[in-house]
Amino acid sequence: MDYVEGGLSCRGYQERLGLANGGGFTLPGDKPHYPRDRVVDIEHVRLDISLDLDARRVSGSVAHTFSPLNDGLAGLDLDAVELEISAVRLAGPSTGSGQAGGALGHSLADGRLRIELDRPRNAGEKETVVVEFSGSPRRGLYFIGPDEAYPDKRREVWSQGEDEDSRHWFPCYDYPNEMATSEMHVTVREPFTVIAIGELRGVEPGPQPGTRTFHWHQDVPHVTYLTSVCAGEFAEVRDGWDGVPILYYVPPGKEADAREVFKNTPDMMRLFSEKTGIRYPYAKYSQVVVQDFIFGGMENVSATTLTDSALLDARARLDNDADGLLAHEIAHQWFGDLLTCRDWSHGWLNEGFATFMELLYTEHNKGRDEFLYSLRSEMDNYLREAGQYKRPIVTNVYNEPIDLFDRHFYEKGGIVLNMLRACLGETLFWKAIQRYAASRRGTNVVTQDLQRAIEEATGRNLDWFFDQWVYGAGHPEIKGSYAWDEGGRSAKLSLKQTQSGERIAEVFRLPLRVDFKLEGGETVSRTAEMTEREQTFYISLPAKPKLLRLDGEVLKSLELELPGEMLREQLASDEDVLGRVEAARALGKKGDKDAIVALGKAAREDAFWGVQAEAARALGSIRSNAALAELVSAVSVSHPKARRAVVRALGEFREERAAAALAKVIEGGDASYYVEAAAAAAIGKTRSPRAFAALERSLTKDSMNDVIRSAAFEGFAELHDERAVPIAIDWSRYGRPQIARTAAARALAKLAEFASEGRKDEIVDHLVALLDDPWFRSQDAAIAALEELKATKALPHLERTAQRALDGRTVRAARLAAQSIRRGADKGDELKKLREEFDKLVDENRGLKDRLDKLESRLGEGQAPT
Repeated sequence: MDYVEGGLSCRGYQERLGLANGGGFTLPGDKPHYPRDRVVDIEHVRLDISLDLDARRVSGSVAHTFSPLNDGLAGLDLDAVELEISAVRLAGPSTGSGQAGGALGHSLADGRLRIELDRPRNAGEKETVVVEFSGSPRRGLYFIGPDEAYPDKRREVWSQGEDEDSRHWFPCYDYPNEMATSEMHVTVREPFTVIAIGELRGVEPGPQPGTRTFHWHQDVPHVTYLTSVCAGEFAEVRDGWDGVPILYYVPPGKEADAREVFKNTPDMMRLFSEKTGIRYPYAKYSQVVVQDFIFGGMENVSATTLTDSALLDARARLDNDADGLLAHEIAHQWFGDLLTCRDWSHGWLNEGFATFMELLYTEHNKGRDEFLYSLRSEMDNYLREAGQYKRPIVTNVYNEPIDLFDRHFYEKGGIVLNMLRACLGETLFWKAIQRYAASRRGTNVVTQDLQRAIEEATGRNLDWFFDQWVYGAGHPEIKGSYAWDEGGRSAKLSLKQTQSGERIAEVFRLPLRVDFKLEGGETVSRTAEMTEREQTFYISLPAKPKLLRLDGEVLKSLELELPGEMLREQLASDEDVLGRVEAARALGKKGDKDAIVALGKAAREDAFWGVQAEAARALGSIRSNAALAELVSAVSVSHPKARRAVVRALGEFREERAAAALAKVIEGGDASYYVEAAAAAAIGKTRSPRAFAALERSLTKDSMNDVIRSAAFEGFAELHDERAVPIAIDWSRYGRPQIARTAAARALAKLAEFASEGRKDEIVDHLVALLDDPWFRSQDAAIAALEELKATKALPHLERTAQRALDGRTVRAARLAAQSIRRGADKGDELKKLREEFDKLVDENRGLKDRLDKLESRLGEGQAPT
């Protein structure tokens, strides 16, 4: 599963769902969850259903074929929420004395359907129970269609089972520790098409005139949450790999975009088959693009469902692609589908592996630099969340399973697997992964299974690795210094681990690679393994190093003191992209004249766009006139991703030069949607008199996933202009484009800080109303805004939302917001004042830097200071 927020893919939907005010991951009321007991072995599930897309109803029957695990089974429980159960019966032929077709006693309470068997069954005795049901699901199965506000929506229906939502649309055993084969006989009216998991066995006329019945069969066992059905009017684009059909289902007229966006899918299937040692294991692979999907993608077995945000148009594809999302979901066909976590506490075995394989495909398809920069981005994402809370990757304490699907499951999990690759080496790592995949194929897995497979394959004991990285919380937080001993011809590297906290290792065992580039151009690598909290390493070298790089693939926060000349050399000549990235960030903190010149050169000329972007961001953080001049000179860099960063960085300056450059981008446009969007977001931060009109112009521009309008609302939020309040309120109303709506709602929080009291009350009332919005992302945007506003008036409404929201993400967001508001109710004015004082200090500091630069320049030219 992959999250989506606004644009394409953002797994960190829950990044803000930590407690920045010192709280932790767990909240009051969270409790330990243990795997559910199994009383039967479910072998096969057959669904015979009709989907009425007009009435938004499902009806039919589900048959579960099972055998007891122990003697004397008198009944069994299935999960069923908000469903009408009309009958429960046995299906023949029955074993023993049971009456085939006989009705069975049953009761439905608290989401559990209790079925009483006609007589006790013994272990291994096979039986089939049929449940007839109907309902209008509010979760698990989503009917999409036109209404008065959105008359152009296509009629579609799609299911979404993870984590435990299949129970909302058919009675089932809805927990991940049970696997069964399945089949579906799905009837819809013409011209709708049904796409489901498994192989299409046939399409026949339905029971009513004008209907068709699709028969799909999945003969590889799977857990319930991976059951999927989609129906609507789709165009089919056919592809394939090594005899496996690969199918893309998209809205009619989008076939050309589908061919371009999905073209690397066969290559992903080939690579992952080779790396895992298991050829793609299912009859086909489909990717179905649907409207209003609640995640970025979902890896249903053999049939991934994708948000239509992934179907990028030609202009968006200039500097964006969906490869990360697509690789993530197809990787799940092995890790998550063929091997599925036994319970949610071990869900990183699904998501961490998919994240790692996504990185692997980046390395394969785009090269080492892109891989390393993507890895660094994953680290940054995790570290931001770790600034709010740190938890073990494996934990069973939560409120709802979805709470666990955070940066620790995804990013940290993927990074840990990459560190394991570095620890074992390529050969042993893939030997171990192939052992894990082959030996646990078709089963439920826990973390111990992975560790055991590694030990079986390699002989390596990795208790220490799993204890500190998986079962322990946090990461190494390192402070260090460097010095060169000319007499001893050695580099002195002093490192100290400073991390602390519950379940965080006092000392992380860290094998660190240290790379030096010597004055003669030679590169030397050494290993420095930290086994103590504070260590000093003396590394003999044949010559003085010009640069030093400390292992960029190890997860850590690092403050390493290096001379400016070494950082400038590193930025200019380090062959490793992460070395140049770290140098750019460090030079941004130094902010002196030489650093600015070096950063400007890198922003314009570095061979990799990511380093250009980091240099631009560093210049933005310095905020001096010299830094602004370097950014203005880089505004036309060729790579659009680098150009985005330059444009964004210009927003850090409250200068008309910056605003003029940004206005030029907005007025003249750019080949890239995302550069224009960056200009809109940035111009608001300049607080220029020209910004409001420029942002109004941005609101008139259509773009892929509404990135330009969304950025315009980000700009309005930073502009602090009360005239934007009615605009944001209007654009956040039901009926406006969904992505722009959420951006407008988020903007209202910052706009309210600088609005009059009457306007602020209007904003709060509007946001409270959005808590009942039909679109859950608007609900979540309203929750975030109310939390930022510390709106005590909203507390009862947030508590009500937490109690009745259907989406677990919304529940957690509302719980956190209410807690945050209670803790910070008296700090809103203080925070606003601190922000204003900070902005003032930044401007004053910029002026002082400029005066200092001028003074140094005069002294360098031999002139007397004036």
